[in-house]
Amino acid sequence: MIIDTIRHRQDHQFQYGEAVCRALEYVINMNTADMRSTVEFEGKNMYVMKQKPMTKLFEEQLAEAHACYADIHFVLEGEEWQGFASTSDLNQTVEDKLEQSDYILFEHVENEGRIRLLPGDFTVYWPGEIHRPNCHPTGSVHLVKLVVKIHRDLL
Repeated sequence: MIIDTIRHRQDHQFQYGEAVCRALEYVINMNTADMRSTVEFEGKNMYVMKQKPMTKLFEEQLAEAHACYADIHFVLEGEEWQGFASTSDLNQTVEDKLEQSDYILFEHVENEGRIRLLPGDFTVYWPGEIHRPNCHPTGSVHLVKLVVKIHRDLL
């Protein structure tokens, strides 16, 4: 997992790898106001989705992980809190669609940490890392964000 801010990306890019650096450069140069909901820029191997969710309380939002894709969550507007956790035998799976749709959902994860993201902040979750996006401690808050999906073959 990486947490950073877009203005410091070049100072820390050595830790990201080439695919993440390409993705970040692509999204900061996009006209996000007029973009479609999904834009492929390296085919199905790397694409970006613009999302406008209302956040939820941590207790209302399921945690997730992916096997094939890394995620970059980049906040454009609003405030997002995310949960993150390590793999544990005590994590409670509620839906496993890894083979069909590349996601697994968890209701409870052990030793979950939380981070706060503001506009310009981003996180990177590698394949297999558990994360709980689109949360806020007060419940429903408007959020605009980009989520970049990077296939593991590019990592």
